[in-house]
Amino acid sequence: AVKVRAGSYTKLDIPFKPSYTAIGTVTDSQGKPVAGARVEAISRKSKRPILSVTNSAGVYFLEGLAQDTYSLSVNGRTVNLESLKITADSDPLQEINLKLPE
Repeated sequence: AVKVRAGSYTKLDIPFKPSYTAIGTVTDSQGKPVAGARVEAISRKSKRPILSVTNSAGVYFLEGLAQDTYSLSVNGRTVNLESLKITADSDPLQEINLKLPE
């Protein structure tokens, strides 16, 4: 809690860290959207997974990604990308469409 009196001020330092989002679709080997798939991005540094579940159109959102390299999987299986690398130069919104192997 911060107490502020009339005529005074309180200086607050709030550290801001950039946050990134990966969105895309998950499709099967025939190009059809996969509903209810569990998409995971696992940080190489912290090993903390960020999770999403696809909607009926196969769309997922992985929000709150930090600058790091992530392994991507769908339903526990590695997908067509080895990893997702986010650096200071990366766009805050990454579009990555994932295709399940046969």
